[in-house]
Amino acid sequence: MLLSGMRESQGTEVSLRTISIQDLRLLVSFAYSGIVRARWPGLLRAAQAALQYQSSSCLDLCQKALARSLSPARCLALLPTAEAPGLERLRGKARHYLLTHLPAVALCPTFPSLPAVCLADLLDSDELHVQEEFEAFVAARRWLAANPETQESDAKALLRCVRFGRMSTRELRKVRAAGLPSPLPADLLHQLMVEAEIPGQERRREPDRALVVIGGDGLTPDMAQRQPSRKVWWARAFRCGMGLVRTVEWGWLPPLPAPGRFRHGAASLAGCELYVCGGQDFYSHSNTLASTLRWDPSQEGWEEMEPLCQARSFFPLVALDGQLYALGGRDNGIALSSVETYNPELNIWRPAPSLPSPCFAHAAAVLEGQIYVSGGCSGTGQYLATLLHYDPTLEKPETLLSPMGVPRAGHVMAAVGGRLYVAGGLGETGDLLSFEAYELKTGSWTHLAPLPSPHVGAASAVLQGELLVLGGYSHRTYALSHLIHAYCPGLGRWLCLGTLPRPRAEMPACILTLPTVQHMSLIPTGHHTKPAG
Repeated sequence: MLLSGMRESQGTEVSLRTISIQDLRLLVSFAYSGIVRARWPGLLRAAQAALQYQSSSCLDLCQKALARSLSPARCLALLPTAEAPGLERLRGKARHYLLTHLPAVALCPTFPSLPAVCLADLLDSDELHVQEEFEAFVAARRWLAANPETQESDAKALLRCVRFGRMSTRELRKVRAAGLPSPLPADLLHQLMVEAEIPGQERRREPDRALVVIGGDGLTPDMAQRQPSRKVWWARAFRCGMGLVRTVEWGWLPPLPAPGRFRHGAASLAGCELYVCGGQDFYSHSNTLASTLRWDPSQEGWEEMEPLCQARSFFPLVALDGQLYALGGRDNGIALSSVETYNPELNIWRPAPSLPSPCFAHAAAVLEGQIYVSGGCSGTGQYLATLLHYDPTLEKPETLLSPMGVPRAGHVMAAVGGRLYVAGGLGETGDLLSFEAYELKTGSWTHLAPLPSPHVGAASAVLQGELLVLGGYSHRTYALSHLIHAYCPGLGRWLCLGTLPRPRAEMPACILTLPTVQHMSLIPTGHHTKPAG
């Protein structure tokens, strides 16, 4: 307009009557810098402006930033804006947050302003993620108490979205004790409970990505002896039955080559290729492996790639910038400080800068494009509390950070929502249930709700914003675990999601994109009705 010969290009002023000064300044600044400088309310306004004036790149940036910093209050504020065409991705993120954080959302001061149709949609969804169905009733009751003008017919329609038929006897007693807020008639609740289908329709969540569990130390089918596993499972769906019963639908991916392995590393590249390396195929020190395996959807089985430079077990494998990093571990009973990096395009492992000292049974995670390593055992078998930032591009790659509150090994560590979470493992006192989080900005650790049960040598993964801890064993009883516990940072609590097909320990878990596994001809495991325990 200003450079094309139109009349506006001839004048000294241009009048723009349909755009505010703030929106114009924001869009022009973004056009030159590619940056939106704003806090959360400003980001919401920027998204609205970008949508109105069709700045797709600015809108994409704002949606990503808004989705990363959701909270109950922000989600409720976001819903009216996210209904606009063009904000479908942001609306989906907000809805998923509401479905997975309903107890916290119901406590928010702005919760009563949520439209009844939106609340009914949440309560009626199979994907509603609550510890027990009673929490859905509590949310509906709190909304009705804050909106006493609601017609009885509308209240009845809302309460019918609560699945009373899924409730245990204990939950039903709590419902009767709570009752309905006035002025709703007391017999309405009894009528709804009598009308409810028994057993009620289960809630069933199908994640947008696939959780994959690879190999591990397990038991033979007759439970007579331990045996390294070849099995590779992926979780199709998480199901909530009656009361506290939780089950997982599992399917198979192609098994690992015989005889299986445990204490190995695994990682996915771009969410569609799965790499497995190292570990052990039996229980003596001489059974440590160096082989590397690769699987992608175009293959019926696993392809053997270039082996590690050094055999290793008890080590983490992480992916960063399209490369794999195998950090430390143990070989022939000796702790290692060496690090190797794998280039998938060249199919070659190369040495990388070493860790400051030998360690094994440690954990590693990638946060904001950086590798962090925690805990483990030293070469003398001492439990470590260290946390270090490992940068493979530097000659001296390690930077020691604030140590964990508890020395531990055989634990899990994962990055969720800008923090590092460390859970479980083994310490000087035996099984550890302690759970702590590290904040990069402050350099400090915070102790959180402990694990419900021991998970030494467990697998971990981050799925839909939750930290999952799978399997492992108890050092006190040496019993293998089949439980899957999930921690939701927004609720600050652990939930049991169900069980593995069989008890497993010393195995990794990875996340793949759904198209990678959906087309596979998979066989369900049949473990669909086992209580979570």
